[in-house]
Amino acid sequence: MMGIRVMYAVLGLVVQLSSAQIKECKTNHGFGPPCVFPYRYKGELYVECTTKFLEDSSDAMCPTRYSNPVTLEASTERRDWGLCRYDCDLLSYRSTEEIYDKIKNLTGDFPDLARGFVIGTSVKNKPLMGIRISKGVRAQRALLKPMVRFVANIHGNEAVGRELLVHLAQHLLHGYYQDKRIRELLDTTDISLLPSLNPDGFENAEPGSCSGTGRKHGMYNEGDVDLNRDFPTIQDWKRFQSDPEFSVFPGRQPETVAMMDWSASAPFVLSADLHDGAVLVTYPFDFKVDEEDREPNLTPDNDLFLHLASTYVDNHGTMKNITKCFRRAEGGMANGAAWYGLNTKGTTRGSLKDFSYLFTNNIELSMELTCCKFPTRYFLLREWENNKQSFLSYIEQVHMGIKGLVFAADGSFADNADIVVWNPDGSRRAKNVTTFSTGEYWKVLLPGKRVNTGESTYRIQAFYDDCEGTGRRYASLPQKVVVHEKEPLVTQNLFMRHVGFCGVDLASSNDINQ
Repeated sequence: MMGIRVMYAVLGLVVQLSSAQIKECKTNHGFGPPCVFPYRYKGELYVECTTKFLEDSSDAMCPTRYSNPVTLEASTERRDWGLCRYDCDLLSYRSTEEIYDKIKNLTGDFPDLARGFVIGTSVKNKPLMGIRISKGVRAQRALLKPMVRFVANIHGNEAVGRELLVHLAQHLLHGYYQDKRIRELLDTTDISLLPSLNPDGFENAEPGSCSGTGRKHGMYNEGDVDLNRDFPTIQDWKRFQSDPEFSVFPGRQPETVAMMDWSASAPFVLSADLHDGAVLVTYPFDFKVDEEDREPNLTPDNDLFLHLASTYVDNHGTMKNITKCFRRAEGGMANGAAWYGLNTKGTTRGSLKDFSYLFTNNIELSMELTCCKFPTRYFLLREWENNKQSFLSYIEQVHMGIKGLVFAADGSFADNADIVVWNPDGSRRAKNVTTFSTGEYWKVLLPGKRVNTGESTYRIQAFYDDCEGTGRRYASLPQKVVVHEKEPLVTQNLFMRHVGFCGVDLASSNDINQ
């Protein structure tokens, strides 16, 4: 470990890795020397064993010696590599209690980058614990730093995602001091990882079982409910729009309520929920217009969802068209309603990603990671290697589009103002986003390729109707914003002023400009 400390001194960094921070991993059934972590192999950073050292082999290997202790480049000599023991990271499943301990250890080792949280408890009173990762995470979040969320193990017998999220946390934290890409991510992004929404179901699940539904097999929670069908539906959303007395919370499982509360309490911009039992990405909507329908049910933001799904699939090791899983889609992605219409029975209403799209500003996709719901431990490392680059690339997509602060007429931050966007072709995007209590907004948009043709120019405007208060209506001036590939994220603040009264037609944009 001395070489690591020397390198940190050269870089002037405060944090030093120690053998206590990355679990010791011994080689050759425990009789060989320990692995050196972290290390680089062919330029790529690792904090775990790898299957990439030996060609045409799935053996988990690690280096026991650096060729350059300053850069952490591993030796490429075969004698300096060993077979990792079964209890090394990603070579066995953790219990829920071991995941809690891992989160606590990581937050203790990286207090400036990581903070644990609990969003609620399960039916059996197990904490729904996660880890939040960002530079300066214990201070108040910097304005306009976007929040990204990953949730796994919604179905308790789909266990790969929970292990991958725990390891993603370790990779990000140890990589911060070694990898420019990761450092930039954590400097500019607030990332929350919830490894298990259904710890009770996980207790009932059987390792090595590739299928199974209901509470008995661990798919459902202890209340015998499919949590991914327990969220408010399109019918709830329609009633919510018209009935101010209607609440979407009563009658739902405690895990569902915890997720809903969490979703409402923080301005998440981009999310993913992880599943197993297939290999593909699905995008909203999941619900079918007719229960017998097998056609896609697309959101108004389908162009964005296709881009996000493609980003994940294109960076995945097998998902696009290489996977041998029979539960897959052409090109590695599909609309949820169309996919479930062909592959499942029963309702598809009440999913987490549909709830996120309908009730919040959060853009969410579902990632199906493995063909087997609860594969044996030998598959974990391979699935990490398949998904690692996809995770990082997906998070980076939050830095695309327009963000900014909206100010009320009195100069204060405007809460719950509508942000309306018009596309470069003049059409209005059908789904608005609203400002958070801090006046922040984020609108993820696709950048154009050229500037001088107008294909990169969006128009944006803020509106707020205070009909139950002052009876006044407010709006900002419309702003043209150029979002293109060389500058994919633009900050545009908006300042509202009084433009009319509720019950009276709002002044047009031209009138507001005068």
